[in-house]
Amino acid sequence: MSGKITKGSAVHPIIQHGLSKLGKDIALARRARRLSTLDMADRMGVDRGTLRRLEKGDPGVSLNTLAMALHALGMLDRLIDLADCASDDIGLMAAHGAVPKRIVRSRPEKEAKPRGSLPDDTERSDPEGW
Repeated sequence: MSGKITKGSAVHPIIQHGLSKLGKDIALARRARRLSTLDMADRMGVDRGTLRRLEKGDPGVSLNTLAMALHALGMLDRLIDLADCASDDIGLMAAHGAVPKRIVRSRPEKEAKPRGSLPDDTERSDPEGW
């Protein structure tokens, strides 16, 4: 696996691509709100260098920094609901598969009969004529 190294661990290229896209999307959202890097960093409580690293997709940026950026953009709810089970299609499909296909009504318990005895006509469950 080749990839960027951060704080002693390698970052898989797919992860790096995702982080870069996330950073670009945050930068675009900031610019769409007409916020300068200085104003955004002030709202987040970080310096401009940290914001720049986030917007470049640096994997060493903390989750707290990401959360503060999303909060400053009014998008924190997206992070909060990121792994919500209601949005987890695979989890929902697995839960759906665990639901029984049929529900059988439970019968009241009968007195135990000795093994091998024949049922009375009143207990016969076959339809008439079978």
